[in-house]
Amino acid sequence: MSDGPAPGGIVRDPPTRFPPLPCYPCPHRSACCAHGVTLQDAEAEPLARKYGRDTVYYVKEEAEWRTRVVGDRCVFLRDNRCVIHDDPHYPLVCRTFPWIDAETGGPYQFDRTICPEFSTRPDLVRLQSVERDREKGDAVEASSNAPETG
Repeated sequence: MSDGPAPGGIVRDPPTRFPPLPCYPCPHRSACCAHGVTLQDAEAEPLARKYGRDTVYYVKEEAEWRTRVVGDRCVFLRDNRCVIHDDPHYPLVCRTFPWIDAETGGPYQFDRTICPEFSTRPDLVRLQSVERDREKGDAVEASSNAPETG
């Protein structure tokens, strides 16, 4: 498993240094699944083919694929369980949430309390802050070690 972004900033596999969250079964009614997620092209087509074309849709204005939301939950959530969790095309956004921003490969910068576990476990918030500071430090160190041009 990779421990961060591949070239181009895309995260291939989620990092392993974060503690597990109680997702299966989720004690928070799968709160994070109340939203549709952005899909990579390589995820959207196989998911649509296997689970039905009506499970994903293309947002032309954003130039991105998304999962559908039905009844205030992702279409792939059934009985508080993700039916595609073990699928090889399980969305990268889901695999890396709430630690890594799947689009940038950097720390997740949005509202982590989408997962209520962050409200009940302050240690997770502190861990996320430490990780974000570490990432910033790595970026500063890399820029200070860059060769001078000119």
